[in-house]
Amino acid sequence: MSKRTLDQPKVSAKQTENVKGIWQFTSIRMFSETSGWALTNRDVLRTTDGGFLWQAVTPSVDKGEAFGLIEDFIDANQAWVAISARHEEKVQILVFHTTDGGQTWHKTELPQGGKDRGVFYWGTITFTDSRQGWLMAVYSQHNCPAELFKTIDGGITWTRIAGVYDLAKNDGLPFGGKISFPDPKIGWLVGRIDPSIQLLYRTQDGGLTWQRQKLKLPVGYESGELSVGDSPVFFSANEGLLSAIYVPKNGQGNSVTILYATKDGGQTWQSRTPLQFQGIVDFADACHGWNWQWNTSASKELYHTSDGGKTWLGIEPDRNLKHFLDQGLDVTQLDFINDKTGWALLISNDGQSVLLRTTDGGDSWSIVYQR
Repeated sequence: MSKRTLDQPKVSAKQTENVKGIWQFTSIRMFSETSGWALTNRDVLRTTDGGFLWQAVTPSVDKGEAFGLIEDFIDANQAWVAISARHEEKVQILVFHTTDGGQTWHKTELPQGGKDRGVFYWGTITFTDSRQGWLMAVYSQHNCPAELFKTIDGGITWTRIAGVYDLAKNDGLPFGGKISFPDPKIGWLVGRIDPSIQLLYRTQDGGLTWQRQKLKLPVGYESGELSVGDSPVFFSANEGLLSAIYVPKNGQGNSVTILYATKDGGQTWQSRTPLQFQGIVDFADACHGWNWQWNTSASKELYHTSDGGKTWLGIEPDRNLKHFLDQGLDVTQLDFINDKTGWALLISNDGQSVLLRTTDGGDSWSIVYQR
């Protein structure tokens, strides 16, 4: 990481000892068989034993009440977290950075601008290297209003570069959403104007201007629309994947998941064989991926590909996975670090969370954490 100024505030984490049975996970991000991060609605967690025990390492807000949590986990030790805090009548957006697994955090504050923007509800923070990063702050439960900030000095200072209502030009920021930047110039944005359809936009100037990207529908699916699920994931400068949901016109027919692949940095995208029903897609690399299908009566709800989504093979849920499915939980996230080792986060309607781990590509699952 870049060298930091001496006067940049350094704060300790709000730590809670490793305790089993108290966390309600919303997401996880593992980097090895032992080390990774997780989020709850209010806390940043870290594990060093594969997910059996977790420690809260949430950066402390000195004054006021904290709202919202945006994160970018870089590796097992390095992370960025943004928190909005209200103290009396003032709202701050604080950005924290750690390189020691959350034991200590360096703090900066986003510029206020001309008026009180309020607390953010959600957003994205992402870095392409040790110096250049972007933060999308969305100030409602939907996609507007929103602002985009950028740093070029490793988070020491941030500059507001775009806002949803800065539409003096037609190619400004169209909405708030999920962003990713495979390099300092090229970035991707996914969000919605229509309540039911998520759109894909691309920038070629580091986030100053944005242009809509239309994906070609596969043969036999030309009559519907695509709702892009998330910003693209790139495994190299040229290889990337994104998933989208095909929505049939006038509700006639079933929605399916369509995976798109690029080998030229997103200049062109080629569709793979559509996956029946909607679901979760997770890839460990450009070849090995898994798909968990929701709302299907088929007995095999987990699928695996080893050729980048060209073909998929079904995997029958094992005893442990089936046990929790029968109890009413469902898989909300898959997180694979290679072609064998991965975690599945299951959550029930009443907030019960279970974390399972596989070391054989999904054929069998062991219970790692259960609340």
